[in-house]
Amino acid sequence: MANELAIVEPVIDVKPMPITINNLDQVQQAVTAIVSKYNQDFVVTVDNVKDVKNMRAGLNKVSKAIDEKRLAIKRQYAEPVKTFDAQMNLFKEQIDSVISPLDTKIREVVAQERAAKQERVEGLIAEMAPNYGVEAESVDIEPSWLNKSATKKQIVEGIAGTMTLMKKHADQLAADCSTITKYAEIQKVDPAGWVDQVKQGQDVEYLMRAIDNQVERQAEKQRKLEAKAAEERTHQQTKGDTVVDTNTGEVVSRAVLLKITATIPQMKLLKSYMDSEGIKYEREG
Repeated sequence: MANELAIVEPVIDVKPMPITINNLDQVQQAVTAIVSKYNQDFVVTVDNVKDVKNMRAGLNKVSKAIDEKRLAIKRQYAEPVKTFDAQMNLFKEQIDSVISPLDTKIREVVAQERAAKQERVEGLIAEMAPNYGVEAESVDIEPSWLNKSATKKQIVEGIAGTMTLMKKHADQLAADCSTITKYAEIQKVDPAGWVDQVKQGQDVEYLMRAIDNQVERQAEKQRKLEAKAAEERTHQQTKGDTVVDTNTGEVVSRAVLLKITATIPQMKLLKSYMDSEGIKYEREG
C-alpha cells in the first residue's frame, strides 16, 4: 500500500515569484505628495463645500485605482492555486469513493462483534446472578464490558462488583422497609405509604420522625375533638338513636346501621379516616 501511494504521489513544482513594483519609489513619492497636500485642517464652509467634495472625489479615485490594481494582481496569483486545488480535490474524491464502502463494511463487522460480545456478557450475567441473589434482568450492562479490549476476567470482575453492590442495596432496602413497617405498626399507623417512601430513597430516621409528628398531630386533633364533644354534650339530649342539641333543637348525630363491602386495604383507609374525623363505630361479629 505504501509503495502504491509512493508511485502515484503527485510531484509538485512550486516556484512562487515575488511581486515587484518596478516604480516603487515614484509611486511612494506620488502618494506622499498627495497626503502632504491634502493632509490639512480644511475648514469646510457653505462657500467651499463644492470644491471640497470634488477634492474628496479625486482622492477616492486614487484610492480605488490602488485597490483595483492590488486585487488584479491577487487574482492572477490565485488562479493557479485555484486550478491546483481543484485537481487535488478530484484525486481525493476518487480515493474517498473507495474508502466509504470500506468504512460501511468495517462498521458492520464491529457491530456484529459487539452484538456477539453482548450475548456472551448476558450469558455471564445469567450464570452469575443466582450466586449473588439478584435478578439477571435488573443488571445493567456497562459499555466498557463490550469493548473489544475487555477480557473475560475483567468482565467477570465488573459483573461481580455490580451484583455485590446491588445485593447490598437490596438487603439494606429490605431492612429499612422492615424497620419502618414495624415502627409504623407500633405507632398504629398504616405502614404502606411510609414503605413506599423508603423505596423511593427517603431516609429512615427522617420517616420515623415524620411518623412521630403525624401521630402527635392526630393525637392533638383527637384531644380537641373530644374536648369539643364533651362541651357539646352539656347541652345535648339523647332520644332513641338520635342526639339533639337542647339549645337549637338541631339533630347533632344519628346512629345508622351500615353494611359495607370493601377490600382489606380499603377497610384500613376507611378506619383511618373515621378515626381522624372522630366518627364512632362498632364492629359486630
